[in-house]
Amino acid sequence: MRFHTAPPARSLGVVRVEGGGNRWARLLAGLAGFPPPMAQTRFRLDVAQQGKGHVWRRCFGRHQTRSHLRFDPRRGRAVERFGPVELELSARVQQGALLVTVEKARLFGLPLPRALCPVSAAMEFETPQGHLGFDISASLPRIGLLVRYSGHIALPELNLKR
Repeated sequence: MRFHTAPPARSLGVVRVEGGGNRWARLLAGLAGFPPPMAQTRFRLDVAQQGKGHVWRRCFGRHQTRSHLRFDPRRGRAVERFGPVELELSARVQQGALLVTVEKARLFGLPLPRALCPVSAAMEFETPQGHLGFDISASLPRIGLLVRYSGHIALPELNLKR
């Protein structure tokens, strides 16, 4: 999607956040810096160039999550880092929506076995109002859902239909 080619510096919208149902999921989500569950609230996405990638700061009301996202041409995948966790992501477009999947994960640079690799269901799409909609979740095998957030951001300066 064009949004990822040249993301705007700031985008505003709304989001709803769900959390895991067990104490391990809540503990790990907190350690990863994921937002706590919340009803519909303000959402702000700030994107800033840094090195060969971008820093993504997501503000869920007063809670903030930060990551560094870059494309690795050697791997042919996007790589996103949340503190000591690095995820290799693949993306494909299906019926006009961008679907993102976690392919590999590393913790402190060490590869995680598939059984410990986070599972993500991430989708971005254009809403009927011309906003960028998203539905993103992360879970762990045997632990369950860590976080799911869905909502939209307004992108008045982009025409996503191009």
